[in-house]
Amino acid sequence: MNSKWLKLMPISGISSAWLLYEMATATKAPSRVLATLQYGPLACAPIGLVGSLVMLASET
Repeated sequence: MNSKWLKLMPISGISSAWLLYEMATATKAPSRVLATLQYGPLACAPIGLVGSLVMLASET
């Protein structure tokens, strides 16, 4: 099974883990703009993961 959804799932998980790590180990509070730039992709990564699982399930 060679699907782009299989490649998207690990990328979503890795990006979520990386963003959570970066925010958890920050030494000072980020500015409002930076916080928005971090929380936006963090919110979108699980949506992408769920979407890729649904698309993978619909292919088979």
